[in-house]
Amino acid sequence: MIKDDFKDGVPMLVKRILLVVISLFIGYVATYLITLLLGTSVEEFWMGTESPIPFPYFILVGFFIAIAAGIWLDKFMGTEILPK
Repeated sequence: MIKDDFKDGVPMLVKRILLVVISLFIGYVATYLITLLLGTSVEEFWMGTESPIPFPYFILVGFFIAIAAGIWLDKFMGTEILPK
């Protein structure tokens, strides 16, 4: 039974899990590098101080960059998460 799952190559679930892991890695590494290039620190960028409600800037920016990377990786990895 297990051999039948791998006869066509890597199962789709494994490809999709890899897509999520790789895109999250790209998103947060890019956010960290952008933070350093702007001359600030992660602690300073972690929560915004100007707004009355603390807002997790670092988490959200990393997540949105990860989504953009995931869309690109979906095309090249052939995971077919997005409809054609």
